[in-house]
Amino acid sequence: MAMLAFPYKIFTGTTDFPIHLQYGFHDEELYLHAHEDFSELVIVLNGSAAHIVGGESYHISKGDVFVVGQNTEHGYQQTKHLTICNIMFRQEVFQNAYDLRQIPGFQALFVLEPHYSQKYHFLSHLKLHEQAFSETETQLTAVMQEYRNKTPGWQTVTYAEFLKLCVMLSRCYQNTDSGSTFLKLADAAAYLEHHFCETISMPELAGLSGYSERQFFRVFKSVFQTTPVLYIAGLRMKKAKHLLQNTSLSIGEVAFQCGYDDQNYFSRIFRKYTGSSPSTYRHVQKENL
Repeated sequence: MAMLAFPYKIFTGTTDFPIHLQYGFHDEELYLHAHEDFSELVIVLNGSAAHIVGGESYHISKGDVFVVGQNTEHGYQQTKHLTICNIMFRQEVFQNAYDLRQIPGFQALFVLEPHYSQKYHFLSHLKLHEQAFSETETQLTAVMQEYRNKTPGWQTVTYAEFLKLCVMLSRCYQNTDSGSTFLKLADAAAYLEHHFCETISMPELAGLSGYSERQFFRVFKSVFQTTPVLYIAGLRMKKAKHLLQNTSLSIGEVAFQCGYDDQNYFSRIFRKYTGSSPSTYRHVQKENL
């Protein structure tokens, strides 16, 4: 039987805004389903249930926080007064989130766990203690108020409050079993986001993750769908495009700030990723302003 997958638009009626919030009250089972083009941040506010993921059952209760990625079949059984907050989001919501990706807890909660839930097992290490749960509820109220009232500027404030919530939860993750290999892998991913303009060796990254070089390469490629070298190049190109579009730095200075000592080599890589030279890209972007 084909997996039942819902598109984002069926809940929102549009794809213009990448965040949708709702409360879910489940006294009955919720059938197995998946998300076609969005992920879902779930915060359990009350009650309990058996969370069915990949045909396996996992107990969830008040304070549990997890992210269900795209194309991951899940549902709820044995529900007992289950109340959850569902925040559906499209991945572009994190495109301009500055240093959020540099938090290991973000990599663990929003990147690694959803991947492992889809490919292997549901892990969900984040269980909020009483104070963190109270602070999270307060933040949820702030986000939901803006989203529901839709007063002028609501999209900007909703976006900002959602990112604040993500930071809070990512920081909370740091207080989980920080000695686990799983969180160490998140440490390696966050390190890349912060140091991608520097020279980074595979032994160094593998050491941060707790894996051997061979294991690290295999796991990284499985999660991010690319190699560490190409991932770093992608981060550098993203920064290069930003600098070309928003500064008057020379091409050589842009190259240097993005980790390239050779301007010609930088230009070749940039053309490979964007289809144009750095100078042409800058010219076109300024014309489009």
